[in-house]
Amino acid sequence: MKNNTKVISIVLFLLAFIMLLSFGRQETEWKGNVEIEDGVKVIKNPKEPLYGEIKFELEEDLSIGTEDDENYRFYRVRDIEVDIQGSIYVVDMSNYRIQRFNRNGNYIQTIGRQGQGPGEFELPAKIRINETTGNIYVKDQAFGIEVFDKHGNHVKGFQIKKSFSDFRLDEDGNIIGIFQTRSELSFTNSVCKVNPLGEIVETYAEFPFNKYARKTPGGGIMTSTTGWEKNSLISKINNKTFVYGYPEKYDLSVIDKNGQLLYKITKDEPFRKFPAEKRRILKEMNLGDFQPFYYLIITDDRGRIYVQTNKTWDEEDVKIKEMDIFSKDGCYLYKTTLPRDTYVIKNGYLYALEVRDNEVVKRFMIKNWDQIKEGI
Repeated sequence: MKNNTKVISIVLFLLAFIMLLSFGRQETEWKGNVEIEDGVKVIKNPKEPLYGEIKFELEEDLSIGTEDDENYRFYRVRDIEVDIQGSIYVVDMSNYRIQRFNRNGNYIQTIGRQGQGPGEFELPAKIRINETTGNIYVKDQAFGIEVFDKHGNHVKGFQIKKSFSDFRLDEDGNIIGIFQTRSELSFTNSVCKVNPLGEIVETYAEFPFNKYARKTPGGGIMTSTTGWEKNSLISKINNKTFVYGYPEKYDLSVIDKNGQLLYKITKDEPFRKFPAEKRRILKEMNLGDFQPFYYLIITDDRGRIYVQTNKTWDEEDVKIKEMDIFSKDGCYLYKTTLPRDTYVIKNGYLYALEVRDNEVVKRFMIKNWDQIKEGI
């Protein structure tokens, strides 16, 4: 009798264990699907992420910025970049310079100064580093690029025929970016490739840009933005692969460095109308009835894609950004929140800007970095 009871207990335990394993598999089973549309692979994700919500456990590791030292005093930071040695570059726009610090936060050098000559800036806004050569590329004004070597010495500068909002670099030093064309009162955003000489050599995609424009009584054209336009966005998965999107729909396109469309990523997300009190004026400004699906795309060094999905009318009150995280293969992994002005996620650290009495660049250790899954 005792032996029978023991056997029954073991069987029940094994059944419970099998059911538990099965339940666990069901809980993490991806509910999307992969389809081929017009010869292109499309990863179609459900509304809910595979692994649910995750909170980044952030511990402040470094703080750069003070009113007491000119080299650490920032005025309107517009971008942050980190090279493979961990050096930190800060685009200090209204001081017309790039400030470089070592991985411990110690000042190394100032790159550039105010002016219109070689290696000088009028309004520096974006910085990218060629991981192959170490060369530093800085977007200045609407059309210009200034290039410096890894030591901060000026190499060259050039103008591109179209204005551009953002850009990335491939392994050959080509620029893949978002460029703008205006025709009378209409605008177009294009994903283009620019060679190292500053020449636009290929256009990969084009989208309407619903920026408000009207003719003035004097015959000129007045333009204005609200921050709610459907603007094309781009980021880099690695030196050979890029991701861009146009947020009229929730989809992203992944291309190689030659512009070949590798696959598309979509997410089942309903349209959201603009608030009723804003809807009429935004419609008059050609923004339509519906909000953009997202407002920012960034990537980490493991190729995961972070898509910012929230925006409010009073951005000053927003301390965090809601983000969807996708694997580099397009699977919707997590929903999370990040500090409002996050610029870089790399090697287990997050780099962000905090603005209080002064502007401070913060580095946070992501304590649960190795627990964040990269895919299925």
